[in-house]
Amino acid sequence: MNRALIVCLLLSLGGALGLTLAFIKYKPHEQQTIEWLDNPRSLMDFSLESETGGFNKQSLMGHWTIVLFGFLHCPDICPTSLSQLAAIADSLAEKSIDQKVAFVFVSVDPRRDRIVEVSQYARYFSSSIRGVTGTEKQLAQFANRLGIQFKVSSVNEDYQVAHSTTFSIIGPDGVFRGRFNPEFDVSNLVRNLSSKFN
Repeated sequence: MNRALIVCLLLSLGGALGLTLAFIKYKPHEQQTIEWLDNPRSLMDFSLESETGGFNKQSLMGHWTIVLFGFLHCPDICPTSLSQLAAIADSLAEKSIDQKVAFVFVSVDPRRDRIVEVSQYARYFSSSIRGVTGTEKQLAQFANRLGIQFKVSSVNEDYQVAHSTTFSIIGPDGVFRGRFNPEFDVSNLVRNLSSKFN
């Protein structure tokens, strides 16, 4: 094959690849912040515990609630997600909307995470975040209604915990209304939330 033809083909291929990458690069990721459910789900009664008492469906009524699942020995994902939840709380407070929203961190590792420790851990990131937990059965009941999955496996010293990292949004009527993933632009997400919460 002619050397000039090979050069032209490579330049064409490079141009096409560059054009493709340009489209991928500038795709607005932050636009995909919140997935509002087309068919919101009413939550069945559930019962968990916090340092200040029970946490149940009645605890969700009258205000919006953003729920995050995790565990205290999580090395990086949970601290990062809690920092993001704290940033949302701070931003909503700046807009004077924080009184309309509750923030909840649910530990899915009740064998190691005592209620007092869960509460202290959540408050370390923000005094607005309430820490809760319960038995594995209680946690599964609550998590399933929110589409959250988790698994705790303990074999000798090998202790594994896997869980969804999705933030769940529950309305003032106790209905599961939306969700969003950890990778988001805080200002864009808060703007979206504010339009719903007002």
